[in-house]
Amino acid sequence: MDHRKIEWLFLILFCLVDIYLLIELWRPPVTLTSSTNSVMTSSSLKAEMKSDNITVPSLSRKGDSGYYLATRSKSDLKDAAKKLSSDVSTSYAEGDKTLYATMKTTIPLERMTVGEFKNDSNYVPHGKQYVYAKNLSSNSSYVYVQKSQYGLVYSSLAQLVVNVKNKKITGYYQTYLTDLSSVRELQATISPLRAVTNLYTTRELADNSRVMQVKLGYTKLTEVRGSVIFVPTWLVWIENKSSKSSSLKRVNAFSGQLLQNSTLDD
Repeated sequence: MDHRKIEWLFLILFCLVDIYLLIELWRPPVTLTSSTNSVMTSSSLKAEMKSDNITVPSLSRKGDSGYYLATRSKSDLKDAAKKLSSDVSTSYAEGDKTLYATMKTTIPLERMTVGEFKNDSNYVPHGKQYVYAKNLSSNSSYVYVQKSQYGLVYSSLAQLVVNVKNKKITGYYQTYLTDLSSVRELQATISPLRAVTNLYTTRELADNSRVMQVKLGYTKLTEVRGSVIFVPTWLVWIENKSSKSSSLKRVNAFSGQLLQNSTLDD
């Protein structure tokens, strides 16, 4: 097969992939019927989970609403960094559009909390546009997710991570999206209770576990022609009762299907 034929085959393949992704994006969300309930009622599901030593908090049966969102990952952090205090040393990575900042003099937490530091525009650009994500944080890394007019965005494209060492703020790295927009009309989502029961009926909720928190946010669904597409997602944090280790499950809030990877950007 000559080189030109190979090029044409690859072109056709890429076009087919793009068509498939566009169909997935634009088709109406799957309406979940009572097929699951036809097998097990809500009460019997609770009984089953209890017998499997699975603890679930009180969750709403009501759905929410959301949009498909799109971004080309535009950011203004490179310019915003020029307005920061001279106490902050910065560098900007064009490839992943990340601002890296180091404090020339570390800040003791007894003088300024991480939250106060985050909200100070002398140190952090757009700091008030981020919300603390406890389940993603540790004693040395305080993780904040970007809030938008649509909701919280859980992505490495829209986060702030403040570094703390020996109870002193040493610096941070940050990404920020300026071009998030909706690409379809407002749509209904499934309820948080349905998201958790879907995990259970598909064997994604292990025995001897505890559902710690269920939260609605936006996570990456796919990429189409250079744009990242976000979908409303029920984020379910689960703890193993024996090991105390925790894991994150993502459920597409439109379709109810598991988003396979727990990594927020996969």
